Amino acid sequence: MNRSDVQPKISAWQERLLLCVSGLLVFETLTGLSMYLLPFSVPNQVAVLLHTLIGLVFVVPYAWYQFRHWRLYRERQMTHIKLTGYFSMVAAIALAVSGVVLSVQALVASKISRGWDLVHVVATFALIASVLPHVLMLVYYALRGRAEGARELRLAQRRLGMRTLYMTVTLGALVALGAVAYRPTRLVNRLPDDYSFLYGPNRPFAPSLASTASGGAYDARSLAGSAGCGTGGCHERIYHEWEVSAHRYSAMDAGFQKVQSVMGEQNGPESTRYCGGCHDPISLFSGTKNIFVENLTGLHGYKEGVSCLACHAIQKTDIQGNANYTVRQPREY
Repeated sequence: MNRSDVQPKISAWQERLLLCVSGLLVFETLTGLSMYLLPFSVPNQVAVLLHTLIGLVFVVPYAWYQFRHWRLYRERQMTHIKLTGYFSMVAAIALAVSGVVLSVQALVASKISRGWDLVHVVATFALIASVLPHVLMLVYYALRGRAEGARELRLAQRRLGMRTLYMTVTLGALVALGAVAYRPTRLVNRLPDDYSFLYGPNRPFAPSLASTASGGAYDARSLAGSAGCGTGGCHERIYHEWEVSAHRYSAMDAGFQKVQSVMGEQNGPESTRYCGGCHDPISLFSGTKNIFVENLTGLHGYKEGVSCLACHAIQKTDIQGNANYTVRQPREY
């Protein structure tokens, strides 16, 4: 192999468009694997947003680079390197098409298609399985090369590798900054200072059998906010069904309020916590189950009764007695 054969390869590794494609491809692959393999978290949610935005921008430069790359090498002899290149091209096209479809579905529909999601996931692993041997074999042959220009080829590959790393780290830093900048709702999981522990400090919600996984209070906002379940395009129909249901009015129902008021007058306000396990769980677990207060209608529990999250937060139940269940505080997203 003489220098005239090596020079086009050096130029190919130094192409600016390749730098853009390689850096974005590595970032998209890593964030895709992160979303698929790692648990739900704020960094992963930030990664979803950047993965989607950058992926949509990535389609155009990738398509142009892939077309030029294919046109340059299509007439050459078929080898194992060229074959892995074709496999990676097909996988990348499947990724790009499925990614655009999923992004459109996420914007205009209530959910994404399971079939397109499966295509996107399978194509990701197919791309990894084809690109790695494609690139590694090229690097391997460059390292073995002793012909004139081989050293420049290795330098070009190393330079591209470092620039790809810099771009990937920079984009990864954006994910980290986004996660750090995110400010979730500052929940106050604490019972009011004047809370009555009539049934003992270890039974804050007694005489109700309902309890929390932590044993302490949950900020009312973490179990309320049912409107958010129906206004984000996810569970709109279910939300409207809940809005007029007995669950929604379980705390503000006039009949219930009268019975509860009489019970509180006869046995003390703490006794109404027994009612709260079924009718007013948000107030119960936030320590605001106070029936003789003027701003009762301003409480989350009074407004929402058995909210969406109050039901979905239940992690354990027991058939021994009314409202014998345990709730775990939902994670905000």
